Amino acid sequence: MLSPVLTAATLVVLLPLGAAAGLFSTTGAGWLLLYWDAGPWPRTLAVAGLLAFLALLYCACRLCAWGGRRPSASVAFAAGFLASVIALVGYMPGGDLVLTNHITHNAYLFGAMLVLMLAIIRSDVFAFLTGPRATAPAVPRGYQSMRSSE
Repeated sequence: MLSPVLTAATLVVLLPLGAAAGLFSTTGAGWLLLYWDAGPWPRTLAVAGLLAFLALLYCACRLCAWGGRRPSASVAFAAGFLASVIALVGYMPGGDLVLTNHITHNAYLFGAMLVLMLAIIRSDVFAFLTGPRATAPAVPRGYQSMRSSE
């Protein structure tokens, strides 16, 4: 009885946590182009920062699945993240809210979606489609030593 309640509570916490991560990271990604025209070093630092963020996002999503002890935790985190990102890139009459149509911003958007998708798949969300994993049969303790003495 307690397990479904804890699962629901975990998902209720991870959904807004993912939304907050999406809100702050999308706002931060908007700043990637601040010094883009200053030369190659700021561009290199912006791309390196983007790659570091994507690695951290992957680890955060996998950590949610590990901490929640089920893949639905990573799905809740990713759903909250993507909901806030979609809300922030909505088109307004004056243009996008936070991000522009720049290759770095597009790399942020599509990279975040790809990273979250990979993290969810690696969390065995679709394990029910393949059935239970095959495990090696248990070998009695004395069997190995008896076979080696022959």
